[in-house]
Amino acid sequence: MKLHRLLFLLSVVAASVMAGCSDGADVYIGTWHRIPAGDSLYRGFTLGGNGIAAPLNEPTNQYNSWRRKRDTLWLSGQRFTDTSVAPFIDTLIVKKITSDSLVVRSEGRLLHFSRE
Repeated sequence: MKLHRLLFLLSVVAASVMAGCSDGADVYIGTWHRIPAGDSLYRGFTLGGNGIAAPLNEPTNQYNSWRRKRDTLWLSGQRFTDTSVAPFIDTLIVKKITSDSLVVRSEGRLLHFSRE
């Protein structure tokens, strides 16, 4: 009986340690949208669990992938203009994230997103 108790205790400790080591990226997974001033379209992006990103009503940005480290979120892809296609990386500093809200700083502006 004592061996079973010890094994159970060790499995609980191991699970707790593994959960503590999680980088928390799963809270970012989902579709995030905002309504820019003067626009009725929801714009934003979808972040997949496999590092794949997709745009949401962003005709000039084609997101391909995302990654995160600490409070920085990078979205990379291609930007389309009338005359060219160029690779880009958007760097977003995460100010706040909850289950339904994401606030980031980008190019000196605070952007507020809601989870769809």
